[in-house]
Amino acid sequence: MKRFIYTNILMVMMLFGLVSVTHAEEEELLTAGELKTNCDKAASPGAPSNFCMKYVGDFVLMMMAMQQAEQSPPVFCINPQANSLQSVTVKVHGYLRANSSRRAEPAQDLVLEALNKNYPCSLSSST
Repeated sequence: MKRFIYTNILMVMMLFGLVSVTHAEEEELLTAGELKTNCDKAASPGAPSNFCMKYVGDFVLMMMAMQQAEQSPPVFCINPQANSLQSVTVKVHGYLRANSSRRAEPAQDLVLEALNKNYPCSLSSST
């Protein structure tokens, strides 16, 4: 069952471009350091790079789809009317910078932590 869930997560991540497959069975996850480097490119204060915005936007959509499919409680709660993709991406990029010592870890882990810490779900927002 665990392998089935892991395979489904990888397929969704591949669909959104969060994982690259170089050989038939070799998955390569983007590291936090690689994501930070790509987020640093062409970014200016308050204006993240397009790559970074696409990664964060796709990650948020993927997590929302997985949580809905599994009917699991949300890990983060982002109100799209109050928080633009740009502002969410700026916070994720800041989290990557603040945790640069963890650059070898999978990017998805740090992005999820950043979203959870910056957009926690209160009891009233999850009902």
